[in-house]
Amino acid sequence: MSDGRDIVVQALAETASHYGFRGVRATNFYREWPETICLLNLQKSSWGPQFYVNAAVWFTRLGPERRPKEHKCHIRWRVDSTMEDEQSKMFTQALNLEHPLPGDLRLSLIKDGVAAYGFRLLSHCESEQAALRVADEREPHVMVALKARSQEKAN
Repeated sequence: MSDGRDIVVQALAETASHYGFRGVRATNFYREWPETICLLNLQKSSWGPQFYVNAAVWFTRLGPERRPKEHKCHIRWRVDSTMEDEQSKMFTQALNLEHPLPGDLRLSLIKDGVAAYGFRLLSHCESEQAALRVADEREPHVMVALKARSQEKAN
């Protein structure tokens, strides 16, 4: 199973650098802007050798965090939730180490998925307004904290 996890981490690390993200402990990848901190997070399932990839945006104006936890961010989505059905299925299988896949195919599926639906979307979230626009375009698959929405209406 270690080889499979290594492939998952390799896919994220190689893709992260193309979008200006830096890794922290091989499971979190951050990119900072003046108004937002964007995060791609690798989550291990509690029930087996499956992984999930979460994307999140923190609004710096709403708190002093430098490395926010994904579950505390103001905007959040699971990367596969914004994909088309067939791509989501293949991406989910690639992240499930019990599903037999050749290593190069697993690597390619994960890199393609996190590039298009994780890092690329997050790279458009350089401001609060841009992040909320991404969230609106991806409804209902993106969760937006009420605190972020109430700030948007106040401005």
